[in-house]
Order: sequence, then C-alpha cells, then structure tokens
Amino acid sequence: HEQPSLVQGLDVGADEFIRKPVKVEELQARVRSLLRLKESIEQRENFVHCLTHDLRTPLVAADRMLALLRQEAFGPVTPQMNEAMATIMSSNQHLLKLLNNLLEAYSYDVGRKILSFIRFNFRDLLLEVVRELEALATAKGITLAVDWPRVGDECAIADEYAVADEYAIADEYAVADRLELKRVLMNLIGNGIKFTDKGGVTVRVHGQTPDHLTVEISDTGIGIPLAEQKRIFEPFRQGRHKRSGHGLGLYLCRQIIANHNGTITLQSQPGQGTTFSITLPLNPR
Repeated sequence: HEQPSLVQGLDVGADEFIRKPVKVEELQARVRSLLRLKESIEQRENFVHCLTHDLRTPLVAADRMLALLRQEAFGPVTPQMNEAMATIMSSNQHLLKLLNNLLEAYSYDVGRKILSFIRFNFRDLLLEVVRELEALATAKGITLAVDWPRVGDECAIADEYAVADEYAIADEYAVADRLELKRVLMNLIGNGIKFTDKGGVTVRVHGQTPDHLTVEISDTGIGIPLAEQKRIFEPFRQGRHKRSGHGLGLYLCRQIIANHNGTITLQSQPGQGTTFSITLPLNPR
C-alpha cells in the first residue's frame, strides 16, 4: 500500500515523502535536496528585492531633479521645456508606481509584510480617498458619489459626498492597517473612474453587523468579460482593454484584504459596469 499512500500524500500538498523504515542515507540526501531548494528560493527572492530597490533609487532621484527643474531652480524654463519635463515626470512616476507595487507584492508573497493595525474612523478614510480622486471624475464628466449609513436610517446619499450636520452620517470604526486599506480604496475607485465614460462611480457602505463592515464600489463602465473575471486577481493578469494597467493592482487588493481576514469579490457584465465588494471584520486579529 506504499505507492497509493505516497500519491495521496503528494496530492494533498506534501512537499516530500519519507518512507518507513527510514534509511539514514536517503534521509540525508533528501534534506540536502530541500536545503538546496530553499537556498535557490532565497537567492531568487533576494534578487527580486535588490533589483526593484536598485531600480527605484535612481527613479526617485530623477523625479526630484525634474521637480527642481520645473521650479526653475537652475534657470528659466520655456513652455516647451516644461511640457517635455511633464511628460518625462509622468512616465517616471508610472515606473515608480510599478516598482512600488512590485515591492509590495514581493513583501506579501514571501510573508514579510508587516501590517500596522489601529482603530480609526473608516468614514474619514473613505472621504479622504474620494476627495483625492474627485478631480479625475470631474475631468471625465462623470459622478463620484458616496452612499453612507445614516443615524436612525438605513442610508443616505450625501450631495457631493460632503459630511454635513443635516445628514447626521454615522461613524463607522475599523481596526485595520489604514494605509493599506487606503491603497485598496484608491485602486478600486480609481479603476472605476478609469473604465467609466458615462454615468459614474458609487461607493456604498453597509451598516456594521456585529462583526463585519461591507463596502461596495460600483461603476457604470465597460464591465469585465467573464473569461477575465476568473483570473482578475492573479498577478500580472492584464485585461484586453487598452486602458488596462500592469496587472498588480487587484492582486495587491486581494492580498491586503486577505491579510485582514476579509474577502473581496466582483460582479460584472460587459457594457453594464462592475461592482467590487469588500467585507472586513471589525477586529481581524
């Protein structure tokens, strides 16, 4: 019965299989093999880390130098020069964003990401993100709205997502890594704006259950084909649309939410928009 047991063990996820009775020479050989594999993996991880770090350093320096040039720190700048430098800075910042995402993905993949859990007002975080992205929606002529629970009521839509006394909007508190959750919201709401040309993006916050907080980001954009939905949270999976990014944003969103013991799902129909739903435990630890 040894062979079926070995196959079953490997099928359920075993990395190695030691037969009994144990032969010392065989055991030592297998240990040496695993140590070589571990060393190879560590070398690969170090290479990725050093590569992304070493690439990021000159890009940051170039970005700062370009900023000084545009501020005329080294002399007058003509409109044509300013336009050229703006183009270079835009490309440079795109590369920096990609490298930062690679570093973040690397940290999660190897289990080295350390989250800083604090208790904070989730409403304030959401409105902070929406205000930062407002200009993008306005430039495209689409709406950006927040549908928020209200004291004594199920929900209320605040005009221009402003928090005013007449709305009596309820506080919602979460225990989480505030910076990482901001990354998730920026990515999902930003994607909604990017892929929506008519209509708008709405962020709905469902009132707290005793244990969880649920957020939905819905848009009226181009939607996502079913074939792409199945792999959309995988790293480096780019959509076929010309506006698709480098394929790390949604992967990082999933990693961040998973490390908060939460869930992220999507519903989408091509041509009818997309809804991403996030459910977070109030105290994930």
